[in-house]
Amino acid sequence: MTGMTTDIVGRDAALAVIDGFRRRARESGHSLVVVGEPGLGKTTLLQRAAGLWRQEGGRVLSAAAVEFEADIGFAALRQIVRPVIDSIPALDRREATLLGALFDPETSVALDRLSVAEALRDLLHAAAHDSPVLVMVDDLQWLDRSSAAVLMLLARRLTGTRVGFLGSMRPEAEGFFERARLAECVLPPLDGRSAAEILTAHHPELTPTMRRRVLAAAAGNPLALVELPLTLTDHGHEAAAADLSGVPLNRRLQEAFFSRIRSLPAATRRSLLLAALEATGSLRVLEAASDGQLLETLATAERAGLIGVTDHGTPVVFSHPLTRAAVVNASTAAERRHVHRRLAEALHDDPDRRAWHLAHGSSGPDERAASALEEAGYRLVGRGDIVGAVTALTKASTFSPAGSERARRLAIAAYVGARLAGGIASAGDALRQVRQLDAAHTGSLDMAVATSFVILNADGDVDAAHRVLAGALNAVKEESQSIFQIRAALLTLLYVCFFGGREELWPVFDALASRLKSPEIDIVVLMRHTHSDPANAGDAAYRQLDRLVARLDRVEDPDEIVLTALAASWVDRLPGCRTALHRALERGRAADDMNVMTQALVLLALDSYFMGHWQDSERYLAEALSFSNEHGLRLSSWATDHWVATLAAVRGDEETARRITDELIHWAVPRGATVVSHLCHYTGTLLALGRQDYEAAYREATSISPAGTIPPCRSVAVWTVLDVVEAAVRTNRHAEARAHVAAARAARLETISGRLRMLVTAAEALASAGDTATSLFEQALATPGADRWPFEQARIELLFGRHLRRARSPRAAREHLARACETFERLGARKWAENAGQELRAAGRPTGPRLEHEGLTGREHLIAQMAATGMTNKEIGEELFLSARTVGAHLYRIFPKLGITSRAGLRDALTLLDNGGLPGGQPRKR
Repeated sequence: MTGMTTDIVGRDAALAVIDGFRRRARESGHSLVVVGEPGLGKTTLLQRAAGLWRQEGGRVLSAAAVEFEADIGFAALRQIVRPVIDSIPALDRREATLLGALFDPETSVALDRLSVAEALRDLLHAAAHDSPVLVMVDDLQWLDRSSAAVLMLLARRLTGTRVGFLGSMRPEAEGFFERARLAECVLPPLDGRSAAEILTAHHPELTPTMRRRVLAAAAGNPLALVELPLTLTDHGHEAAAADLSGVPLNRRLQEAFFSRIRSLPAATRRSLLLAALEATGSLRVLEAASDGQLLETLATAERAGLIGVTDHGTPVVFSHPLTRAAVVNASTAAERRHVHRRLAEALHDDPDRRAWHLAHGSSGPDERAASALEEAGYRLVGRGDIVGAVTALTKASTFSPAGSERARRLAIAAYVGARLAGGIASAGDALRQVRQLDAAHTGSLDMAVATSFVILNADGDVDAAHRVLAGALNAVKEESQSIFQIRAALLTLLYVCFFGGREELWPVFDALASRLKSPEIDIVVLMRHTHSDPANAGDAAYRQLDRLVARLDRVEDPDEIVLTALAASWVDRLPGCRTALHRALERGRAADDMNVMTQALVLLALDSYFMGHWQDSERYLAEALSFSNEHGLRLSSWATDHWVATLAAVRGDEETARRITDELIHWAVPRGATVVSHLCHYTGTLLALGRQDYEAAYREATSISPAGTIPPCRSVAVWTVLDVVEAAVRTNRHAEARAHVAAARAARLETISGRLRMLVTAAEALASAGDTATSLFEQALATPGADRWPFEQARIELLFGRHLRRARSPRAAREHLARACETFERLGARKWAENAGQELRAAGRPTGPRLEHEGLTGREHLIAQMAATGMTNKEIGEELFLSARTVGAHLYRIFPKLGITSRAGLRDALTLLDNGGLPGGQPRKR
């Protein structure tokens, strides 16, 4: 039984499974993977299923998965799609563009695997309307990474399509195709009776002794039962003495095929090698590579049953995957290089395949191969195949004849790997190799980009990264650089300057951006303003940003989505990016793009935080932190850590917030990462405001934005206007509060977003008095969409309620304070809820059955709480409109009720009461 035979013995169970698969797939879509060792009949079973599928009126789309093509992105997928390429225009525009881009080497469309899988499913579903479609791939373990990911996603999404997916693979093979969650049909070795039947049918001439030896050696492998006796026949009179026990079965099978291949004419072997190394089996390509002699020279191999030339699907088909492998292994290295070069010349319209054939056809440094691989690498970056791009660029460096070119290409590979795939450690190793290759190359742009990015992530030294990159950019000539390199340099410099948080870092960026006119860098230039200096971005930048956000639903490139969302992140446009960010996250997962995944997760966490979905924010942050730590992405981990700390701060978890911010500041300050320090001070401000430590809050907030100024290139400063003013007012710095409101108004922060309008207006209300303050608070809370930011809204309700209580309007105060208390409790902002409850009780509404059983009145409990925070009698009196003497009298009555003698015991006594007991260990009265 060869691979081309349709008589199948001993596989009744497998045939039943595959027939069941066919019926189910033809009706409503299904997938099946046949699993077994080489030679057990996987190929035969697949060919039988394909034949029956066609006989029943269906269409078969197949691909040859070949280990020699594992580095060619979407190589197998193009084989599957090519026969139905004429149907692509019938899809919707987005899907047609995606699938059409598979065949366009110059495409700028990002071919992320999830999108391609969805488009392919729709294409096949439409094609199956008239007749069911079977997608068939033998030896799935040899699939290229991109095709494997797409076909894996497709195979899990076929319900309701009349499309079947049938593949085969070896049980322990390490490939890119993950068969988990797919139905399997596992092939065991044949039983003794079936094995004997096959051997008798194919080799009736064997003596009883040789039969026993072959049956034992074959161990139930049907291909071995067919091929091993042929090897023995070649041994002639030595057959009886041939040792079949000491050689592994796969090697014996390879030798069996070798013997058949070696007996073929030289011209036939050359043509077989052409077909083996060009997996598409395209007659046009193979004929061109063989000078039109292909079919004539292959006739002998076809008659021997080694190949088939058919009218459907792939034109040249090997009888068995082992046949292809044997053809390659039977050739010499020189023969393979010659064939690869011939194929490269024939593939002038497929530059990606041509590049790899050129590489395999070279025996040493070859600039033509290196240049082709570099160009292929850039194309793969654009298509979203980051791993493939790094592979191609690294390979390009190994084929570079000159040390400088080798260094340059390796540096680019290092940057792509670090920036997009999270390979910081491996990028650092590559850069050390670059320095060894060419010391003079250390000042080149690509080396500078890679080095500065690795420095920023691995060590975080902003000034060192800036020196490396600025020096290279000052000497750059745009005409000598690709747009990929220029954009990579500009984006990396933007991150360096942003993290530095200092105005003096930006001139190099601004000078380069002013010279460049390419639309490829527009989003990076916009980020310079709305992301890195939002207070000074200007109306035109915000109009441009709003246009980009409005069209995000039509954007498929995950990198563009993330960059747009980053441009929007400081200025409250993230809600408009949310759907697209989820799409980018899915695309990032499908493409293993660590950069997209971590940044999308952090941005979604930030959006969830401001929307009041704190549990969602926590979940996104946990996943982002896992990715960042796993891949050494310090750039992402600091941002993630900061937001973990901020969540802890607003929830009242001071220990966690302090621990993280102390670690971050300790890391950031010596490295010049000023923005990390500023964000930690932002977290510290919220922590101090929550515990009503206004002096500490003022110190933290003015570390970011000194009172009366909105510093340039300090993004978080636009968020802290209300914080600075509240802390200033509560510490009697009224002139500073008014100056800060004036600075915010001068910077027109209220025009940037609704949230900032609400915060600036509330800050002005705090700095005002009487009816003016009341009117301004009302304006702040009337901001359209104010409820989209529940924490800030509740803060303003609390401030307004406190203002109304002090203005002797307790009923109105209670309404606002009750809403604040309810919101804080719902969010889990414990300290803020306590503050609102304290104000609410002071306004005359009890917030629960508190302490009357312990002998404290509601007012006494409130005074005890305020005194426990460190407030003086005078400060408590000012809050409650009592004299300091009256407050002292209350405390004189409170101390013995709590079993204490001084203020020092207040905090512990109140904590004990709230936990259900009384001082001295007495149970609370019921």
